[in-house]
Amino acid sequence: MSLKNSNIWVGLLRIYIGLFFLYAVHFKLDPYFFSSFHDKIAYYAGHDPIVFYADFLNNYVIPNSFLFALMVVIGELAAGLLLSVGFLTRIAALVGIFLNLNYLLAMYWISPANLGINLTFIVCEFVIILSDAGKTLGLDGFSFF
Repeated sequence: MSLKNSNIWVGLLRIYIGLFFLYAVHFKLDPYFFSSFHDKIAYYAGHDPIVFYADFLNNYVIPNSFLFALMVVIGELAAGLLLSVGFLTRIAALVGIFLNLNYLLAMYWISPANLGINLTFIVCEFVIILSDAGKTLGLDGFSFF
């Protein structure tokens, strides 16, 4: 294979995004994450200038903080595993977009880095969806179905 083969590079991008989610989720596999999630979300909601998202955080996420913390862990774990191995890649990238969009809306105001990393990941996940990233260096290339 030639290094000019764009599928290899998109496959490597998919693996990187997947490993990033796995790296991020390993910090959340700690009881402290679940016990402090309510306070973190309350802080974001108290400072978020996007009114509709602050209302969503206050009215839905904060009252159900344990459930949402669990959903974050499951979402990052699923996206990380599936993107890393290239299985159900487009679905995993959609999960990644959903996670990154919510992180963006909750924390973009904290620093340009929060805005930049989440926007970059969303664009990369769209590229993964629109390409055959799972078929190169991934399990989607095998015909299981």
